[in-house]
Amino acid sequence: MQEPKQIAVDAMSKRTVRGRWTVQQRQQIVRASLVAGASINEVAERFGVRANLLSSWRRRHAEALAASKRKVTPARFAAVRVKAVSVDGTIEIDLASRLVRVRGIVDAGMLREVLAATR
Repeated sequence: MQEPKQIAVDAMSKRTVRGRWTVQQRQQIVRASLVAGASINEVAERFGVRANLLSSWRRRHAEALAASKRKVTPARFAAVRVKAVSVDGTIEIDLASRLVRVRGIVDAGMLREVLAATR
């Protein structure tokens, strides 16, 4: 069985002719392409990568950044203290950062909407 050809890429370790870039190599190439004034074509040529592959890596990099920024922490509710039922039809929910007060006749559907709005 024949060994795959090796190509030396400046400032990079050797890689096989087709694919198999390490994560560190991809990150280095993407960082080089994100420098102000850098051309995707020039960076791709310098590192021996096709421009469309570099664009794909950049897209994945941007998606990963966006995903890490939008990680939502689950809603945490403080312990609810139930006071005596008021006669006038008022419901008060004391949350850690705010107080929710609903006045009038409240059915289960309306209460569900009010609680959903506090998230």
